[in-house]
Amino acid sequence: MNNWFKFLYLSVFLSCTFGKAQDKVVIGEKLTLFSTILNENREIWIHLPKTYDDKSINPAQYPVIYLLDGEINFEYYAGMADFLARTPYADIPESIVVGIKNTERTRDLTPTKSQKKSPVNPNVILFADSGGSENFTRFLQEELKPFIHKNYRTQAYSVLVGHSFGGLFAINTFLAHPDYFNAYVANDPSLWWDQKVTISRTKDFLEKNKKFPAHTSLYVSQADNEEQQKNWNSDMTQAIEEFKEIVEKNGSLNYKHRFFEGEVHGTVSYPANYEALKFVYKGFRTNIKQLAKEPQLLEKEYNLFSEKLGVGFNPSETYLNVVIKFMKSNDFKNAENYFINLKSRLYPKNR
Repeated sequence: MNNWFKFLYLSVFLSCTFGKAQDKVVIGEKLTLFSTILNENREIWIHLPKTYDDKSINPAQYPVIYLLDGEINFEYYAGMADFLARTPYADIPESIVVGIKNTERTRDLTPTKSQKKSPVNPNVILFADSGGSENFTRFLQEELKPFIHKNYRTQAYSVLVGHSFGGLFAINTFLAHPDYFNAYVANDPSLWWDQKVTISRTKDFLEKNKKFPAHTSLYVSQADNEEQQKNWNSDMTQAIEEFKEIVEKNGSLNYKHRFFEGEVHGTVSYPANYEALKFVYKGFRTNIKQLAKEPQLLEKEYNLFSEKLGVGFNPSETYLNVVIKFMKSNDFKNAENYFINLKSRLYPKNR
């Protein structure tokens, strides 16, 4: 191969290589929303489901997941949500993920003003900027959620996800405003905060209401912190266990607690968020092979699922297309016709 040909070959190769490299995989967009409640700009990261802009189907509405500590969790969580929603093995509906980036994390996520003094200098109050969670809750409910509902096609179902202080915030929001979200996820929550004030609030809630609200779900994960052996976070562990005992003794809440062996405080959110989504949407997955024998089962299962969550869910048009294709390819003619009619009823072509 002479030098001229080598140069031509290399030029063509690099051109093709770099041309392909220009294609990008985009998982979302960053937006800035000014909050009059917080008197500051807040950056939010939005991930839309893969079918959101699909022109071959009717425009769909999607549940929304509000994800705290967005700058840490958004990238992996968006992919996780898509993976769990893939047909025909979907464990959850396709969802819009809204990551919320922090500005003053301690201020926004803690429910009370800290009085804790530094063990090194008693004149210094630890977490001095704490206690602003109610304002942050107002921002979510009165500004962020209306913004999302106005600008995106949303379904009336939402999930709040937090870790550590974010988990503390999720549980306090659940106790103070249980109707703000349909499901709450608290990963290794800092329930030790302010002499376990959230434990007291849980007891007060049950004394007043007797039961937790129907159709609401709460998932709590607990890390296997090796540092516990050094008394690094024994207060956190004890508080989570105490909260678990109170909730499970009452028995009225769709609740799950999971201890993750081998996961520490900083790593537990990843496996816990995967399991939490499957817990919140338990009953969503259907067996496509079973539907061939009993087509009516799909509507029955969705009716039961909707009743459990307190919000109406229908099989998506995307899933029905997969089901129809499966029935056709396996020559289940009666089932195929049933699902073609169901699709026409739920998703008219010219609506």
